[in-house]
Amino acid sequence: MSTAAELAVRGRAAAPTAAPGRFWYARMRAPHLWWRRLSGHTRQRSVFFQNAVRLALALAAARLIAGVDTLPHGFWMLLATLTLTRTTARQTRGTVRVALTGTLMGAVVVAVLLASVGTDTVVYAATLPPLMLIAFTLGPVKGVGWAQAMFTLVVALVFAQLAPATWRLAEFRLLDVLAGSAVGIVFGLLAWPRGAHDELRRSMALMLRCAAETVVATTAQVAVGGARTPSGTAPGHGSLQHALVMAEAAYAQYASEPAERKGPDAAQDWQATLISGHHVLWGADRLLVPPEPLVVPPLPREPAAAATRIGDRVAACMLLVSQRLDPGPDPPGAPVELRATAAGEVSRDPPGAPRLYYATAEWLGSLRADLERIVGPPSQARVEEPR
Repeated sequence: MSTAAELAVRGRAAAPTAAPGRFWYARMRAPHLWWRRLSGHTRQRSVFFQNAVRLALALAAARLIAGVDTLPHGFWMLLATLTLTRTTARQTRGTVRVALTGTLMGAVVVAVLLASVGTDTVVYAATLPPLMLIAFTLGPVKGVGWAQAMFTLVVALVFAQLAPATWRLAEFRLLDVLAGSAVGIVFGLLAWPRGAHDELRRSMALMLRCAAETVVATTAQVAVGGARTPSGTAPGHGSLQHALVMAEAAYAQYASEPAERKGPDAAQDWQATLISGHHVLWGADRLLVPPEPLVVPPLPREPAAAATRIGDRVAACMLLVSQRLDPGPDPPGAPVELRATAAGEVSRDPPGAPRLYYATAEWLGSLRADLERIVGPPSQARVEEPR
C-alpha cells in the first residue's frame, strides 16, 4: 500500500519498488503503456472496443443522414448521437425518452422567446451569460433532461446573435435531436444491445480457464524445482493478467449499467471471481519468483504427488465453474455440491514435505475457498465436482 501511494503521488520519481511484479508499469514510458492498452483492447471481446465500434458506426450513420438530407444545423444530430448513446439498448431508450422531453420543453421556451424578442440581439447577449451559468451548473446535477432543455436555450441564444433567427430554430433543434436519438437507438439494438451483461460472463469464464492453466503449470513447476530468478514470472502470467484486465473492464461497465431485475447475474458474486484471479496470479508469483536468484530442489516423491493432485483438482473445479458461468454447447451433467476436499488432503502431511509444499497447499486451499464463494453456499448453488 505504501508503494502504491508513493507511485500515485510521486510517479516515476518514487523510489525503486521492491515488488516489480505488482508495479510493472512504474518504470515504463507513457507511449509504451498507451501501446499496451491499445493493443490489449483491440479485439472483439473488449467492452472498450465494443463501445468504440458502436459509437463510431452510429456517428458515421448520423453524419451520412445529416449530409444526405441536408438537415439544418446537422451537427446537432451528431452531438445528440454522441451524448445520448449508452452501452445498453435499454439504457439508451430511457436516456432518449428523458432527453427528448427536455429538448421539447426547451424548444417551446425558445420558440416563445424568439417570437417575442425577434432580432433584438442586445436581449440575447444580456441573457446568455447567466443562462450559461445556470445551464452548466444544473445540467450535470439534474440529469440529461434538464441538460438538453438548458442546452437548447443556450444554443438558440448563441445562433440568434450570429444571424436572424425565427421560432423555426427550435423546430430544427428538436428535429436534429430526434434524428440523432433514433440513430443511437438503432445502433444500440444492433451492436451489443445488452452491453457488458453478456460479455461479463464470457470474460470471467475465460479468466478462470487461464487461472486453471496457471494453477496446473505452477504446481508442476513447484514439484520439479529448478532455477528461480527475481525477473521471472509464473507460467501463464501474461495471459492471466490480460484476462483479468478484460474481466475487470467488463465488470466496471456492468456495474455502471442498469441491473437486470431477474436472472443469474443479479445474485452472482463477480467480485469474488475477480479476487480469485488475483489470488492465482500473485500467489503463483510468490511461489516461483524469489527476491534473489536461487536453485530450488525438487519436492520429494510423495509431497510432489500430493501437490500435483491437489492442483489438478483445484484446476478442474475452476474449469467447471467457468463452464457454469458461460455454458457451452455441452454443459456438465447433474451437479453436486462443491466441497473443500483440498484441506483434507493437506492434513495428511506427506512424509518429508518441505515448507514449500505447505506454502503451495495453503495457496491451493485458499483458491478452493474462493471457488466456494463464487458458486455460493450449497443451498443456493451447486456445481459438478471432478471425481
